Amino acid sequence: GPNYQRRQAAAVGPAVDSAVFAGEVKPRHEADLGFRIGGKIVARQVDMGTRVRKGQPLARLDPADVGLQTEAAAAQVLATETESKFAQAEFDRYQNLFREKFISASALDAKKSARDASRARYEQAQANLAVAQNQASYATLVAPEDGVITAVAAEQGQVVAAGQPVLRMARESEREVAISVPENRIGEVKAAQKLV
Repeated sequence: GPNYQRRQAAAVGPAVDSAVFAGEVKPRHEADLGFRIGGKIVARQVDMGTRVRKGQPLARLDPADVGLQTEAAAAQVLATETESKFAQAEFDRYQNLFREKFISASALDAKKSARDASRARYEQAQANLAVAQNQASYATLVAPEDGVITAVAAEQGQVVAAGQPVLRMARESEREVAISVPENRIGEVKAAQKLV
Protein backbone atom coordinates (compact mmCIF):
# COMPACT_ATOMS: atom_id res chain seq x y z
CA GLY A 1 0.00 0.00 0.00
CA PRO A 2 0.99 3.65 -0.17
CA ASN A 3 3.54 4.75 2.40
CA TYR A 4 3.13 7.71 4.68
CA GLN A 5 6.05 9.76 3.40
CA ARG A 6 7.73 12.97 4.38
CA ARG A 7 10.74 14.20 2.44
CA GLN A 8 13.53 15.23 4.75
CA ALA A 9 16.96 16.58 3.99
CA ALA A 10 19.82 14.90 5.88
CA ALA A 11 22.88 17.07 6.36
CA VAL A 12 26.25 15.45 7.01
CA GLY A 13 28.83 17.08 9.32
CA PRO A 14 29.34 20.72 10.30
CA ALA A 15 27.55 23.41 8.32
CA VAL A 16 30.72 24.56 6.55
CA ASP A 17 31.32 21.14 5.01
CA SER A 18 27.85 19.74 4.54
CA ALA A 19 26.21 17.66 1.87
CA VAL A 20 22.45 17.29 1.49
CA PHE A 21 20.85 14.02 0.37
CA ALA A 22 17.18 13.32 -0.29
CA GLY A 23 15.49 10.71 1.83
CA GLU A 24 12.09 9.62 3.02
CA VAL A 25 10.70 8.72 6.42
CA LYS A 26 8.92 5.36 6.39
CA PRO A 27 7.07 3.57 9.16
CA ARG A 28 8.89 0.46 10.35
CA HIS A 29 5.81 -1.48 11.50
CA GLU A 30 2.44 -1.34 9.75
CA ALA A 31 -0.64 -3.30 10.78
CA ASP A 32 -3.95 -3.91 9.05
CA LEU A 33 -6.95 -3.09 11.24
CA GLY A 34 -10.37 -4.71 10.85
CA PHE A 35 -13.56 -5.32 12.84
CA ARG A 36 -13.98 -8.51 14.90
CA ILE A 37 -17.50 -8.85 13.50
CA GLY A 38 -19.00 -8.25 10.06
CA GLY A 39 -21.37 -5.42 9.17
CA LYS A 40 -21.96 -2.22 7.24
CA ILE A 41 -19.57 0.69 7.87
CA VAL A 42 -21.65 3.74 8.85
CA ALA A 43 -18.79 6.06 9.82
CA ARG A 44 -15.08 6.40 9.19
CA GLN A 45 -13.49 9.09 11.34
CA VAL A 46 -9.99 9.05 9.85
CA ASP A 47 -8.27 9.49 6.48
CA MET A 48 -4.86 8.56 5.17
CA GLY A 49 -2.19 10.51 7.05
CA THR A 50 -4.37 11.07 10.17
CA ARG A 51 -2.41 10.85 13.43
CA VAL A 52 -4.31 8.77 15.98
CA ARG A 53 -4.03 8.08 19.70
CA LYS A 54 -4.45 4.68 21.38
CA GLY A 55 -8.15 3.95 21.99
CA GLN A 56 -9.36 6.58 19.50
CA PRO A 57 -12.44 5.45 17.49
CA LEU A 58 -11.50 5.02 13.81
CA ALA A 59 -14.65 3.55 12.21
CA ARG A 60 -18.10 2.25 13.22
CA LEU A 61 -20.40 -0.48 11.97
CA ASP A 62 -24.17 -0.03 11.79
CA PRO A 63 -25.27 -0.42 15.42
CA ALA A 64 -28.79 -1.45 14.34
CA ASP A 65 -27.69 -4.98 13.35
CA VAL A 66 -25.80 -5.52 16.59
CA GLY A 67 -28.49 -3.73 18.64
CA LEU A 68 -31.25 -5.96 17.27
CA GLN A 69 -29.25 -9.05 18.24
CA THR A 70 -28.83 -7.68 21.77
CA GLU A 71 -32.55 -6.85 22.08
CA ALA A 72 -33.56 -10.32 20.89
CA ALA A 73 -31.12 -11.95 23.32
CA ALA A 74 -32.44 -9.83 26.22
CA ALA A 75 -36.04 -10.77 25.35
CA GLN A 76 -35.01 -14.44 25.30
CA VAL A 77 -33.49 -14.08 28.80
CA LEU A 78 -36.78 -12.67 30.14
CA ALA A 79 -38.87 -15.41 28.48
CA THR A 80 -36.67 -18.26 29.70
CA GLU A 81 -36.46 -16.76 33.20
CA THR A 82 -40.27 -16.72 33.45
CA GLU A 83 -40.43 -20.30 32.13
CA SER A 84 -37.74 -21.42 34.59
CA LYS A 85 -39.54 -19.85 37.59
CA PHE A 86 -42.80 -21.51 36.54
CA ALA A 87 -41.09 -24.91 36.15
CA GLN A 88 -39.50 -24.53 39.62
CA ALA A 89 -42.89 -23.66 41.18
CA GLU A 90 -44.48 -26.68 39.43
CA PHE A 91 -41.73 -28.96 40.73
CA ASP A 92 -42.18 -27.61 44.31
CA ARG A 93 -45.96 -28.21 44.08
CA TYR A 94 -45.44 -31.77 42.77
CA GLN A 95 -42.94 -32.49 45.60
CA ASN A 96 -45.68 -31.67 48.13
CA LEU A 97 -48.18 -33.84 46.24
CA PHE A 98 -45.63 -36.69 46.16
CA ARG A 99 -44.99 -36.38 49.93
CA GLU A 100 -48.75 -36.68 50.50
CA LYS A 101 -48.80 -39.66 48.08
CA PHE A 102 -51.15 -38.00 45.57
CA ILE A 103 -48.75 -38.57 42.62
CA SER A 104 -46.20 -41.18 41.55
CA ALA A 105 -42.39 -40.87 41.65
CA SER A 106 -42.31 -40.89 37.83
CA ALA A 107 -44.67 -37.88 37.68
CA LEU A 108 -42.34 -36.04 40.08
CA ASP A 109 -39.30 -37.05 37.96
CA ALA A 110 -40.98 -35.64 34.84
CA LYS A 111 -41.46 -32.26 36.60
CA LYS A 112 -37.83 -32.36 37.82
CA SER A 113 -36.61 -32.96 34.23
CA ALA A 114 -38.79 -30.11 32.94
CA ARG A 115 -37.40 -27.81 35.67
CA ASP A 116 -33.77 -28.73 34.85
CA ALA A 117 -34.31 -28.27 31.08
CA SER A 118 -35.91 -24.83 31.53
CA ARG A 119 -33.11 -23.76 33.90
CA ALA A 120 -30.54 -24.83 31.28
CA ARG A 121 -32.38 -22.80 28.59
CA TYR A 122 -32.35 -19.77 30.92
CA GLU A 123 -28.59 -20.11 31.54
CA GLN A 124 -27.95 -20.49 27.79
CA ALA A 125 -30.03 -17.35 27.10
CA GLN A 126 -27.93 -15.41 29.64
CA ALA A 127 -24.73 -16.60 27.93
CA ASN A 128 -26.11 -15.57 24.51
CA LEU A 129 -26.94 -12.11 25.87
CA ALA A 130 -23.39 -11.70 27.20
CA VAL A 131 -22.00 -12.58 23.74
CA ALA A 132 -24.38 -10.12 22.02
CA GLN A 133 -23.40 -7.33 24.44
CA ASN A 134 -19.73 -8.08 23.80
CA GLN A 135 -20.30 -7.90 20.07
CA ALA A 136 -21.89 -4.48 20.46
CA SER A 137 -18.53 -3.23 21.72
CA TYR A 138 -16.88 -4.73 18.61
CA ALA A 139 -18.97 -2.43 16.37
CA THR A 140 -16.41 0.36 16.95
CA LEU A 141 -12.89 -0.02 15.55
CA VAL A 142 -10.35 1.70 17.82
CA ALA A 143 -6.65 2.43 17.42
CA PRO A 144 -4.63 -0.28 19.22
CA GLU A 145 -1.82 2.24 19.88
CA ASP A 146 -0.59 5.70 18.84
CA GLY A 147 0.16 5.89 15.14
CA VAL A 148 -0.56 7.23 11.69
CA ILE A 149 -3.16 5.89 9.25
CA THR A 150 -1.19 4.87 6.16
CA ALA A 151 -3.96 3.35 4.01
CA VAL A 152 -7.76 3.21 3.82
CA ALA A 153 -9.16 -0.06 2.47
CA ALA A 154 -12.91 0.40 3.06
CA GLU A 155 -15.35 3.26 2.69
CA GLN A 156 -18.50 4.34 4.50
CA GLY A 157 -21.49 2.30 3.32
CA GLN A 158 -19.36 -0.74 2.49
CA VAL A 159 -20.26 -4.11 4.01
CA VAL A 160 -17.19 -5.82 5.48
CA ALA A 161 -16.55 -9.32 6.82
CA ALA A 162 -15.08 -10.00 10.26
CA GLY A 163 -11.32 -9.47 10.12
CA GLN A 164 -11.35 -7.80 6.69
CA PRO A 165 -8.73 -4.98 6.62
CA VAL A 166 -10.43 -1.58 6.83
CA LEU A 167 -7.41 0.61 7.63
CA ARG A 168 -3.64 0.27 7.81
CA MET A 169 -1.79 1.94 10.63
CA ALA A 170 1.90 2.57 11.30
CA ARG A 171 3.24 2.81 14.84
CA GLU A 172 4.09 6.42 15.64
CA SER A 173 7.08 5.46 17.77
CA GLU A 174 9.15 3.59 15.21
CA ARG A 175 10.16 5.07 11.90
CA GLU A 176 13.15 4.60 9.69
CA VAL A 177 14.73 7.06 7.31
CA ALA A 178 15.71 5.81 3.87
CA ILE A 179 18.35 8.11 2.32
CA SER A 180 19.83 7.80 -1.16
CA VAL A 181 23.59 8.28 -0.92
CA PRO A 182 25.82 8.10 -4.01
CA GLU A 183 28.34 5.22 -3.89
CA ASN A 184 31.36 7.57 -3.70
CA ARG A 185 29.95 9.43 -0.65
CA ILE A 186 29.05 6.40 1.61
CA GLY A 187 32.36 6.61 3.49
CA GLU A 188 31.71 10.27 4.18
CA VAL A 189 28.27 9.52 5.66
CA LYS A 190 29.64 6.67 7.82
CA ALA A 191 32.42 8.95 9.12
CA ALA A 192 30.00 11.83 9.86
CA GLN A 193 29.85 13.01 13.47
CA LYS A 194 26.10 13.47 13.24
CA LEU A 195 23.19 13.42 10.83
CA VAL A 196 20.83 16.35 11.14
